[in-house]
Amino acid sequence: MPTAAEVFELVRQASASGDLEAYLELLADDMVMEWMYPYPGFPSRMEGGDQLREFYRGMADRVQGSRSDFRDVVVHQSADPEVVIAEFTRDMSGGVAVPYIVVIRVRDGKIVHYRDYFRV
Repeated sequence: MPTAAEVFELVRQASASGDLEAYLELLADDMVMEWMYPYPGFPSRMEGGDQLREFYRGMADRVQGSRSDFRDVVVHQSADPEVVIAEFTRDMSGGVAVPYIVVIRVRDGKIVHYRDYFRV
């Protein structure tokens, strides 16, 4: 099974290549996603892989072909082997750079909890 840090790297690669399906494959069926500083029009929390897959596919339809690169990435392994904290700047299509901190819990190679601290 991939470690939490390796799963984060797969998230980064999927984002850089614009491969939504590769990202969605990393989500557990019982995943919880939390946006700690919700962006207008975004929920603050979603539960369940199916709900998240539908949400992200709908987003992809609006930003078709969108890619983003992660730079200045620092990954911190927590005392819990299932959890990593990643700090990075995400360079989005359209020239927008967004600083992020994410806390990701991975179990059996799938993301079960993703807490996102991005702020625009």
